[in-house]
Amino acid sequence: MNHLIVIGFDEIVSNKYIVCIKKAIEDNYLDGYSIIELKSQRENIDRRIQKLYLKPETIYYIPDPQETNEYGWAIERDFSPILNKILIKKKGKIKVYIATELKAHEGYFNYCIRKGIPSLVEKPIFAPMKNGEFVPELIVPTMMEWLDISKKTKVEHSVMTLSRYHKIYNDIGIEFIKKRMLKTNSPLTSLHLRHAGGVWNLSREYSMREDHPYKYGYGMLMHGGYHYIDIFTQFLGLNRLVYPEVEFEFSIAAFSAYPIDQKGRISEQVCAMIGDNEKIDNTYKYGETDITGAYCLKNKKNGRVITLGTISLEQTTPSVRKWNEFPQDVYNKNGRTSLVEIEVQIGTLHSLNIMCYDVPRKGEKEIERIDAKAKVLMRSNASLLKDEEYIIENTYDGLFHSDSNKALMLNWLYNKEEKSLLEHHVSVMAVIQAIGIALKKPGETVTCDIKI
Repeated sequence: MNHLIVIGFDEIVSNKYIVCIKKAIEDNYLDGYSIIELKSQRENIDRRIQKLYLKPETIYYIPDPQETNEYGWAIERDFSPILNKILIKKKGKIKVYIATELKAHEGYFNYCIRKGIPSLVEKPIFAPMKNGEFVPELIVPTMMEWLDISKKTKVEHSVMTLSRYHKIYNDIGIEFIKKRMLKTNSPLTSLHLRHAGGVWNLSREYSMREDHPYKYGYGMLMHGGYHYIDIFTQFLGLNRLVYPEVEFEFSIAAFSAYPIDQKGRISEQVCAMIGDNEKIDNTYKYGETDITGAYCLKNKKNGRVITLGTISLEQTTPSVRKWNEFPQDVYNKNGRTSLVEIEVQIGTLHSLNIMCYDVPRKGEKEIERIDAKAKVLMRSNASLLKDEEYIIENTYDGLFHSDSNKALMLNWLYNKEEKSLLEHHVSVMAVIQAIGIALKKPGETVTCDIKI
């Protein structure tokens, strides 16, 4: 049996994954779990653990990092003594789940990869920083280095994201397109992705927050955007079914909006409704709130176009936020709701449209939970393809995105996770790198090779 080390014990872990940990213990895959957290979080963690039916074996509180590496993140020796101590205590049989804020991912994940410790890291995998600024150019080189090391140690590492075991995106959407691409030997001719995140930050929160900290120079792309770039890249990668030997070239031009733009985009009248009358602190180079871009996937050798489309990742969309101060122990602090729309075409033969959106359920006074609903529309040229229907339309109620996350977590705990391995996310991070570079050059085309 392994012992699970949870690094970063926030509301997501305590609310969503304790049931998975409990099952793994009951089925003899784990002997228990322990937590590593910062000393500054002791009060919050102690309060959270009091409510749990499954207590940790040990909680290791480490000093808040004072010294940083060249990227501005905590240096490895802040936590390595604790992990080394646990390795000795557990005779090396540990698994590590990294659930910290993004800025700490790189140090912990790098440690696990180099030490050959099986790990699961929350999305995004990491955000390279230098001199306080997000440096997307370093993403792919670092990913390739980690992949090379993990192959040598023969230890697998996985990434927590919602779109690997999802009932709608994966089981229905990707499978529908995959089967028809194989049957007709046809590539994707267009792929459009739009995510409306419904996040509403107040002016002061951009410089105040340590979770989702825009002040460190990364924004929508390296927050919730990862989930949807992951879906996008999985669909785009289906082209490999038709072109197994082709070297692909990905080009994108993009635009974005930032916190400093917010006051001109959300009226003063609306801001006043939740008491947001402050100016945005302009001493920081904040990360973006909204992104839109157009892209092209080509055959690099002959320059021929394969797939065209658009990507839109927006936060400034309808929210359920009505409060000025953050509620305590509420994950959805920004009042966010989500709508995701995916449109896929296989030339003149097939089309798939998925719309998946949150449905807030109101209790007597407040919203007591947020469910999800999906509409899936499939269109085909049934005149030519006799075994197809012109239109198939289905609606799915009572969805929970967390079901996909829990499936990934359980598979990882049971040592059988194969859909979200580190190697599967190299292409995702390559697309993120391309978008990140494009955001620095609004309207200019950025091109990269992509190994989907």
